[in-house]
Amino acid sequence: MTSGGDAPGMNAAIRAVVRTSIQNEMSVIGFKRGYNGVLMRSKDEHDDFEILTSRSVSDKIHRGGTFLRTARCLDFLDIEYQKKAVENLRMLGVEGLVCIGGDGTYKGAAALNALGVPTIGVPGTIDNDLAYTDYTIGFDTALNTACECINRVRETSDSHERASLITVMGRNCGDIALHTAFACGAEMVMVPEIPWSIEEIAERVKWGVLRGKTSMIIVFAEGAMQSQTSDVAKICSENEKLSHISTEHLTSSQIAEIIEVLSGHETRATVLGYIQRGGSPSGRDRILASRLGARAVELLRDDQGGLAVGERGNRIIEVPLSEVQKGEHAADTEIAELINVMAVMTKYK
Repeated sequence: MTSGGDAPGMNAAIRAVVRTSIQNEMSVIGFKRGYNGVLMRSKDEHDDFEILTSRSVSDKIHRGGTFLRTARCLDFLDIEYQKKAVENLRMLGVEGLVCIGGDGTYKGAAALNALGVPTIGVPGTIDNDLAYTDYTIGFDTALNTACECINRVRETSDSHERASLITVMGRNCGDIALHTAFACGAEMVMVPEIPWSIEEIAERVKWGVLRGKTSMIIVFAEGAMQSQTSDVAKICSENEKLSHISTEHLTSSQIAEIIEVLSGHETRATVLGYIQRGGSPSGRDRILASRLGARAVELLRDDQGGLAVGERGNRIIEVPLSEVQKGEHAADTEIAELINVMAVMTKYK
């Protein structure tokens, strides 16, 4: 099953699970819409699950999204729903479950494992926010998609001689923003893990202009406001042009507007949004998904459950589901520092 937000490479992981299982003389059921399928909520059982064969996963490795479809299931936090899922799985003769998704998916998998159903977690999330693994399935594709989009925005920013503040996904993890900013030669980046202020960003835009830059790219992680240190209400009250801005729920467009007023340089906002979750998975994501999906089956074959597979140092690893978020998934400060070095956005020495 695939659960939570979709990620490019999920289909490749499903394919690897199915074909590795068949090779090991195991049959496979694919549950649809994540834990909703396991709870069998549809009027027709064929809309909840299906038998998967080698042919079921043909022509799937290069396709984005997930053909099993995906959804969130908040009811699954309730122990009674978890017990109902176990009932359904046993009724079908299911002896193990591969759960492809992120942190929420893993919590559901851990609950089922505690109730006696062996589960293996496979990290499918573009956010790359699971601490135990270097990379998650979908991250590389999302990074490449964001880079392609920013390259296009850069060209129009050059034409109009403006700064562009571009919001990328990642929720509470700044990995997409950091890696995208570095790969695209962005001048600045704001992420939830590293403190920043609007005044500092505006000052750097101003000094960039004085150094001869006419256009600039600022990459903004969607969760970056949680590490913002400025008194935005005070800034807006002191600038008549910003008096209309409500500071209760600031948008990226409003952040861009504040930067423009403080820096004196035209600044526009662009939100890339769900485009980052779609598209054909990169070669790297297809390989990672296939390796992790195959390893998940091998673990279940060997009667091991309650584990999450991942990659560390190009090696496939497995850790207990209870430890997937142990240790901080900190921002790569080396990349953050290199972005500043390459951008040359500071005052003259």
